Amino acid sequence: QGFQGAQGFQGAQGSQGKNGNFGGATFDYTFDISISATDPGTGKVRLNNVSQNTSTEIYIDRNNDDGDNIDNFLQTVLSVDSPIKGFVRITKKFDSGAFLLFEITDLTDNSGWWTIDVTNQAFSNISPFINLDDVLISFVTSGDTGAQGAQGFQGAQGAQGFQGDQGDQGDQ
Repeated sequence: QGFQGAQGFQGAQGSQGKNGNFGGATFDYTFDISISATDPGTGKVRLNNVSQNTSTEIYIDRNNDDGDNIDNFLQTVLSVDSPIKGFVRITKKFDSGAFLLFEITDLTDNSGWWTIDVTNQAFSNISPFINLDDVLISFVTSGDTGAQGAQGFQGAQGAQGFQGDQGDQGDQ
């Protein structure tokens, strides 16, 4: 057996990786520019307004670009009993500077696709997405509404007010 050779030189440092995603459950979808309230198709998501930041509904297929079914996850969001069920952020894949952030108020299961009722909270541009953009849909749920607290104690009685001036004497 021969002698072991000398150790080689250390290689150059690699380039910096891409930014991570918004926290929560994230799913890969393709943006569909249509605004019709119908099934957007497998792996697609759409909004109900051309001015995307003023949209009040998101239409999303039950299956994402990878073919994963997200029905169970959306059922969990639907089961939240708070008035605000959570938040959803749509971002361009690998470009977190292009985004829409919405508050979720309700969801409807349309058998194969979902309608998500939303109110915009923040946006990078009025309409940051074009047709067939690769987008990431990230959800964060709210907690359930807590139990009502006990009724507070009755406050102290206030001080008596001042006596008013005597009125004018009436006509005879």
